[in-house]
Amino acid sequence: MKFVSVFFRVANLDAVSQAWPSSYGSSIPRRLRMPNQLEPNYLDEPEEFSLWRFVFKLIKIALLLLLWGFFTYILVRIATTPDESSVVTILPNETLLRIVSLPNDAVRISMWGPFDRHSKSDDQPLVGVRLEWRDSGQNKILERSDMWNIYLLKNDDDSFVGTTNTLHVSRTKMSNAKSMISLEGKNDRPVSLLMVVSVCPLVTNHGVIYASLLLIGLYILIVFELTDRTLASLLMATTGIAILTALGNRPTLQKIISWVDFETLMLLLGMMIMVAIMSETGIFDWMAVLAYRISKGHPWPLLILLSSITALMSCILDNVTMLLLMAPIAIRLCEAIGVQTPLVLIAVVLYSNLGGTLTPVGDPPNVIIATNPVVEENGIDFATFTMHMLPGVLLAVFAGFGVNYLTMRKSLFKLGDQQIQLTAERDANRPRLSADISLRVAQMRERQSARPCVRPSENYFEILAQLEAHHRIRDKTLLIKCILTMAFAIICFLMHSMPFMPGATLGWVAVLAAFLLLILAKMNDIETILDQVEWSALLFLAALFVLTEAVDQLGFIHWLGECTVKLIMSVGEQHQTTVGILIILWMTAILAAFVGNVPVTTMILRLNIALHRNEAIRMPLSPLIWALSYGACFGGNGTLIGASANVVAAAIAHQYGYKISFIQFFIYGFPMMLVTISLAMVYLLVAHSVFTWHRT
Repeated sequence: MKFVSVFFRVANLDAVSQAWPSSYGSSIPRRLRMPNQLEPNYLDEPEEFSLWRFVFKLIKIALLLLLWGFFTYILVRIATTPDESSVVTILPNETLLRIVSLPNDAVRISMWGPFDRHSKSDDQPLVGVRLEWRDSGQNKILERSDMWNIYLLKNDDDSFVGTTNTLHVSRTKMSNAKSMISLEGKNDRPVSLLMVVSVCPLVTNHGVIYASLLLIGLYILIVFELTDRTLASLLMATTGIAILTALGNRPTLQKIISWVDFETLMLLLGMMIMVAIMSETGIFDWMAVLAYRISKGHPWPLLILLSSITALMSCILDNVTMLLLMAPIAIRLCEAIGVQTPLVLIAVVLYSNLGGTLTPVGDPPNVIIATNPVVEENGIDFATFTMHMLPGVLLAVFAGFGVNYLTMRKSLFKLGDQQIQLTAERDANRPRLSADISLRVAQMRERQSARPCVRPSENYFEILAQLEAHHRIRDKTLLIKCILTMAFAIICFLMHSMPFMPGATLGWVAVLAAFLLLILAKMNDIETILDQVEWSALLFLAALFVLTEAVDQLGFIHWLGECTVKLIMSVGEQHQTTVGILIILWMTAILAAFVGNVPVTTMILRLNIALHRNEAIRMPLSPLIWALSYGACFGGNGTLIGASANVVAAAIAHQYGYKISFIQFFIYGFPMMLVTISLAMVYLLVAHSVFTWHRT
């Protein structure tokens, strides 16, 4: 029995070593896995039975099984309803009728052809579409929907653009009535269009409620840690698909795949591979030593230095890439000076989002905004974007230092048991001060001036000597290859908006650069690199994209748009721009924090364009764009799932043996969001409501 007890004791410790890898990617040494008589072995003590914990586990499993049973029953019982597609040719000044079975009071029609979605002039050719009930005997119109005008390009063009609308018509009691789609040609030449008809569109007044329940359910699973956040997002995304299916609008697998923003996932995958290879060179260790030397070992100057570098470089590189580069440096420094690692990582990721707000390439929401054709047509280029965003970003960066100090000053130096264990593990592995290191410490003390500008921290020279001895460049040849590859990626990032490089998107550039580095590095075993890719973070983001699109399909964003238009129209014309800025800024920030800034940016951008084209409002587009950018980027700091960089930071922390929980991130991120959004609001109101900068 004693042998069995010792066997299971060692097995448990082996399991812990696999669950908590050290910051250098190595498992806990064998001699640390054995019980130590000098230190209490907490793993030997059996876990105390708690009735409440047992009941909580049962409730958790019951809820998850109930959720699984709900969407499984619906998805296996209801099949996908195929849409009817056909090519229609509409002659000049004639009406084409197509009979359609109408089980409901509405039909969703998608038209594809040479459409002009950006201009609407009186002399422009168009096609009018209606949904009608006609008397089949007398060819008399009984009921009809409002006219849907689709504007065509004036000149011959091979463009193939799609547009979708849902038409509603009241049912008739006449038995011989037939439902038809009426297509009226209002142009001087024939036109052929592709028409896709769905007779089971999503028409429900409860869609907004269902969408709200989906978002609330996601947060219950994540906040209360009922399950892993990746599994939580997958479960709620599947539930969203099940709700759409139950309402008669089950999406096809191809459509679900199209909801995923693969551009963002490709960017993350490519940069994760490159950072994994770069970590083998020792460059992050060397940069950690440099930052420690500049800050003289003081925690707060070091935190400000890391935050400033991250914010500055996030303007050039996208903030996710910069976080992948800076997080390993921050972790090594935190372990050296004895400050709480998760808090420093949170501060770094907050500043990566702040700095990335400045340029169109700094943050994924800005990439989505700047590459939109309507935005480009309104004269918003790289220089204009940066110039308008600069004042608000500077205010946020300087105010952020104060926010971090107020929220972190009491907890920065409180180390958790997890960090103490990891630090003790590495201290046990690290050799003691050798004669060479002791000599190096003495030399640095002699060179220190009598009255330095900044007095070094306690044990500064000893820690610096240890860092210099054990953290240095290990492979200079590989480092040169990494620098060349990163230079290629950065140049392509900066030039992706050039007309001669239309295919140089951020995602493709990152993947191509990763391929280049894999070739140059001559990696014989690629599995060791792929093991360092945070696949759970990529899967979490993919599921979040699907969930957000399901929420959009349920009408949540459309409902928000209608409310926004009503609020703006309720005030005088001279105040509409001010109200529009306030609504877009705060609505985007709140949604970005609790849904995710990438999908929210896509949806609110549609709303901005619709407000700009609304003839009853005539809102200028540029102030709405700046409000959207500030709201999405600054709002992403609100919660752990607010931005892709936040998710990546939590994944990196987990890889190094630390944990950033939803609540912990919320405590420090949400105040930062409130302060920075408030400053951006003041700047936008002064610039566009007082001085009307958008008119100059």
